[in-house]
Amino acid sequence: MSEMTPQVPYGGTEGIRALARRIQQRLVAFWAGIPPTARPWALASLGVGGAGLVLFLVGLVLILRASHPTPAPAAPSPAAAFVPVRLRMKGEALTVRALAARADGWPVPPGRFGTIYWMEGTFINLVFGLPDHPEARRLIEGLREGDPLEVEMSTGQALRFEVTGKQQVSPEETALLAQRRPGLTLLLVGGAARWAVIAAPAPEAAPPALPGGRVPIGVPVRVGPVRVTVIGVAPRSGRPDIPADFIGVQVRFEVVHEGSEPLAVEGFEMSLLDETGRRYQPTPLEGAPLPSGRLLPGGTLEGSVGYLIPTAAASGIFLWQFNPQPGRLAPAEVEFELPRPTPTPPPQARWRIQVDEARWLPEEGVLEIRGGFGNTGDLPARLGAEAVVLQAAGGRPVPLLEADPPLPWTVAPGQTMAWRLRYALAQPGPLTLQIGPERFEIQP
Repeated sequence: MSEMTPQVPYGGTEGIRALARRIQQRLVAFWAGIPPTARPWALASLGVGGAGLVLFLVGLVLILRASHPTPAPAAPSPAAAFVPVRLRMKGEALTVRALAARADGWPVPPGRFGTIYWMEGTFINLVFGLPDHPEARRLIEGLREGDPLEVEMSTGQALRFEVTGKQQVSPEETALLAQRRPGLTLLLVGGAARWAVIAAPAPEAAPPALPGGRVPIGVPVRVGPVRVTVIGVAPRSGRPDIPADFIGVQVRFEVVHEGSEPLAVEGFEMSLLDETGRRYQPTPLEGAPLPSGRLLPGGTLEGSVGYLIPTAAASGIFLWQFNPQPGRLAPAEVEFELPRPTPTPPPQARWRIQVDEARWLPEEGVLEIRGGFGNTGDLPARLGAEAVVLQAAGGRPVPLLEADPPLPWTVAPGQTMAWRLRYALAQPGPLTLQIGPERFEIQP
């Protein structure tokens, strides 16, 4: 059997183009056969006939488009129209700019205080980066557990969060950016101490209770005759009642009795399960006894219960199981990730050291540096002569001629001090000034 080439029908764009090419070839051949003196008359005749041909082709195109309608443009993604535009906290309203993460990191640029960057695409756990700045650092360090954060979205909706923890992190630590649980992560980037603020969705006023099952923190769930809500979870460490290699977990809850019979609180099942399924029973922490007594119909029990967990197991997803009538009902489950305890920053983290001016005086062979030293902490700040060092290229120390006021410097809490340093320097060049924890590159 001989092989045959299939014919292309005049359908769609390719068919129209093929038809146009054939008409063009025949017109070219027809025109070549007309004597030059008769071509003007031929053009006039063709003009009348050509109008009819154009109308025919236009009609053909419209028929083909009707049989092959042009697809409508895709609607914009809902997420594209639902992005954060402003973050409010501690009386500040920061303008949000979207910034996509790259394969080699998330390049949050430095800048003036007032702008914060949102990691584009993070909608479950909103991730923000705040460039390091004295005002930004003061704002972050002033946040405490329970402080409110509000994110204004492009739709006008306001998302509300509450701070649940704060910790210092390394740039390589990416677990905080996970998109597994609703929340907000605020990073202070660019400075020596990188802070991460963790926040959870703020509970709304009287949200409806779900009919059993597994819920996150702040969502009421009904189990039998009661409605239970986990209000918050906090880690505890470094206390006398918490052994080494363990951390304490404090679960705060509210139980509303909607039934008709009194309930014995001692009979409530309140267990904590780690990611491996290991179960932990309540333990008195911080001198607080375990919940007890009777819960009457219509009454509300607000309390907390503690657990001791090995430090090695204090990560991943935890489940808090609650059952007012064990053996008769399936328990309600509240899942959460355990925030790490907020570390106590060293006193030096509350120091504010700056360089305002550096000038070389060639007639004296002296480098003069002026600046300020502030203390926002609760303890006096002290800097000795050994903590103020100027080095030239290769690490060579530059002799100090005079310090005003004389070293050591002591700054009381909440106070600032202006200072001046004079060094013997015959020739200018790149220098490094170390004052306590701060390091400055100087080019006089």
